[in-house]
Amino acid sequence: MKNLFLLLLVSVLTMPVLAQKFEVPKDYTLELKEDYAPYEQDVIDAVEWLVSTAISDETKKRKEVNTFLMKWLTGSPNVMIEINSEVLPFMSKCSDCLMIFMGGWAEYSLKEKDFKNKLKGNLAGIEKVIEFYSKNKSSLGKIKSIENLIKMQKKGNLEEHIASQISKE
Repeated sequence: MKNLFLLLLVSVLTMPVLAQKFEVPKDYTLELKEDYAPYEQDVIDAVEWLVSTAISDETKKRKEVNTFLMKWLTGSPNVMIEINSEVLPFMSKCSDCLMIFMGGWAEYSLKEKDFKNKLKGNLAGIEKVIEFYSKNKSSLGKIKSIENLIKMQKKGNLEEHIASQISKE
């Protein structure tokens, strides 16, 4: 039991350090359908890096990570993200949050091998945005629409809210 606790403690303490060490793949090729699968773990790591790194830190690298992620997302044969302005009322206020949303959806899809569930994809994306926003609120400023999502999450009705928004499509 003592060893398990120590292992968990070490894992929790080293996780942020590992996320900070993400490097964008060099000379990646994304042309054929089969080009995308080898980069799936890189996509997951990229999303974690974007969320865990302060928005004001490593701005050049953030652009490189965003470029890689966007190229991968736009051509992925499996991960299909739908942008719904009703679900994403913050789109015009925070472009970084939009990338985090798409990355969160992709991360969920890849980890769960669930490529068709719009509700769970949207939920995962919004939860990543909330995490990112909470860590970067002082830099981003107050964004009322995200604050409202946080309130819904705390009340336990975020998923229900998202379901009602995507059912309007």
